[in-house]
Amino acid sequence: MNKRKKLSTYNPKREIVTLPDMPTVYSNYSYNEKTIETFATKSFEQCTFHIDPQNVTWINVDGLRKEEVEELCERFHIHPLLAEDILSIGQRAKSDDIDSHLFALMPMLYYNTNTGLIQIEQLSIVLSENLLISFQPDPTQDPFNPLRERLKNPKTPVRERGADYLAYCLMDAVVDDYYTVIEKLSERLERLEDEVIRKPNDSILLKVSLIRHELMTLKRAITPVRELINSFRHSENPLVLDANRKYFKDVYDHITLAIEYTENYREMATNLQDLYVNQVNTKMNEVMKILTVVTTILAPATVIGGVFGMNFVKIPFSDHPHGFVYTVLIMLSISVLMLLYFRKKGWF
Repeated sequence: MNKRKKLSTYNPKREIVTLPDMPTVYSNYSYNEKTIETFATKSFEQCTFHIDPQNVTWINVDGLRKEEVEELCERFHIHPLLAEDILSIGQRAKSDDIDSHLFALMPMLYYNTNTGLIQIEQLSIVLSENLLISFQPDPTQDPFNPLRERLKNPKTPVRERGADYLAYCLMDAVVDDYYTVIEKLSERLERLEDEVIRKPNDSILLKVSLIRHELMTLKRAITPVRELINSFRHSENPLVLDANRKYFKDVYDHITLAIEYTENYREMATNLQDLYVNQVNTKMNEVMKILTVVTTILAPATVIGGVFGMNFVKIPFSDHPHGFVYTVLIMLSISVLMLLYFRKKGWF
């Protein structure tokens, strides 16, 4: 089975494809310190009708269609350039500050245990005053369920703070999920290292190549996220309160550590490939050494047998009744002496 996959590339003409049987679902969370209202609907009008400007509102859009995204962006006066970014796939993580909105685009990563490949889903976040809208193409998986549970508890910080803190919580959940992928790749590397040391075979090189490919995919995906987080951390937009900047610093530390882990594992995979080649070369050298020793030990017997096989009239021991036995004993004696000499020198 070929587990290779294409490198993800950005094409601005390519839009997110949503399956026909996967309807867009709008999840609305409107809350303050004391109360919270939540509901999910497939109706754009119902989702946007009840927006209380005094509450913090989180609208999560699962499943993207061009017409619905553009309609939602028009409803909340989101710039068309941001709508274009939301609908374009394969982009590197980025942030924008346009009009009265802060925008973040970052990858969400999942490790497919069946194929051993990293799956990437694009998350788009639009932040405005007391409003956060998140867009993701696939409604079947996201890392935000713990956050949804915290929203139900009135004593949690997310209920006491504004939409910028909610943006921090979303980014933090995504970045923390990177560590799950990193741990899976780390476990694969440890297993591969054991295989290389214990019993290297031809399939090892393919496995190392595959995991190096996944580590490269991981590095390309998460490295730009550090710049994104840093832009929110140092943003001068009043949407990000000074009291909440320290939380973005915490996410910045997490993504920096994740990048360092990824680079270390890439280096480890390279070293693993070198270790495999060295193991194969060492095994080949052992085989060549044994063959050389055998050939060298048999050389005297070959020479003696060639001499006594010459077509001469008078050859020593040719008429002796025990000539054959003496000749064989001489051959064996020379071979044994050579063997002992090689052993003493530590050549095998």
